[in-house]
Amino acid sequence: MDAFLETLHWLTAASYPLCLVYGVASDIRRLIIPNGTCILIAVMFLPTALLSNMAFADMAWHYGTGVGFLVVGIALFSRDLIGGGDAKLLAAVGVWVGPGDLWGYIGLVAVLGGILAGVILLAQKLQGTSILLSRIPWLRNKDAKTQPTPYGVAIGLAAVYLFLQNPALPQAWVRALG
Repeated sequence: MDAFLETLHWLTAASYPLCLVYGVASDIRRLIIPNGTCILIAVMFLPTALLSNMAFADMAWHYGTGVGFLVVGIALFSRDLIGGGDAKLLAAVGVWVGPGDLWGYIGLVAVLGGILAGVILLAQKLQGTSILLSRIPWLRNKDAKTQPTPYGVAIGLAAVYLFLQNPALPQAWVRALG
């Protein structure tokens, strides 16, 4: 692969963790994951996969996984179990996760989501003692049953944890970071 294509591969692959960090930070701050962030995550898988010479059938399975996550996310959203942004982020990340790490990813999101809920309940109790915690407006909800949870944090942390297992990444990254 020539230097231009190698650089392009690195840039497209870097868009994934950068967008994840932005989406998670936005979810923490405002309980909103921007649509553009989710779209960019899903779309940038294609050039990254093409530049890694991934087979078209494998790319289709990755996008199929994203569609499956979208269907599940919409069902969870319709029952008020997760937010709309969380459903979209779950689907976008599903494209990158693909079928190979599907069950490990689901389990990790569930565990991290439970830990996140516990941390939020603790932060609610400590809110009056911390200037930082008092600056988070959605944390002021005193009813634990209606307390919003930025579930994008669990989705993003699980995705970052599995990041180096992605077959579309530049192999130099996997060697250097793995």
